[in-house]
Amino acid sequence: MTTENLYLEGEEKFGPVTSFLFGLSSVVLNKYYDAIVEDLRGKKFGSLLDLGCGRGNLLIKLAGELQTPSFYGLDPSPYMLKSAQKNLTKKGLTSRLKVKIGSSRVIPFDEKFDAIISSFSYHHWKDRDSSIATIASHLSDDGFISIYEHEVGRDRISKSHGIKESDWEHLEVEGLKKTVTHNNGLIILTLTR
Repeated sequence: MTTENLYLEGEEKFGPVTSFLFGLSSVVLNKYYDAIVEDLRGKKFGSLLDLGCGRGNLLIKLAGELQTPSFYGLDPSPYMLKSAQKNLTKKGLTSRLKVKIGSSRVIPFDEKFDAIISSFSYHHWKDRDSSIATIASHLSDDGFISIYEHEVGRDRISKSHGIKESDWEHLEVEGLKKTVTHNNGLIILTLTR
């Protein structure tokens, strides 16, 4: 599999420079990661897949705060994954966390997951319906999907990298119930069986 297969025309690609610059934003993202951990804390799951895991910062935070036995991450950028693997090794978490190259449309794991999440990645996806269908096919019978995004607001980042609730109005996935919630500047789409 090449990374060219993982990106559709018009999707933002993270190369060496943009991956480095994204790493600088982790200070800002940490407050959102805290809200995501809190949201997941009350849910039961034995395995979690993070789509668009980037440099692995959220996975590391989740592994440190939740007793879930297995965490997995996917990202289409080999530069992001190289940083993620380095960060996981530095924290001694390579036995609990596995990262691979992949995307919301190309999930190279045979497993079904109890929890599938994505944070600040969905707004990049060009074929969202196809992505959601692919993701749902990797969901366990009692599983859930949670997509965390910036809620569109007045600031520059949320305008260019945010989602409005109306972006999810049309979304219907057979066998899954949809809820949309708002928390600390996040908009959260959850799909449950």
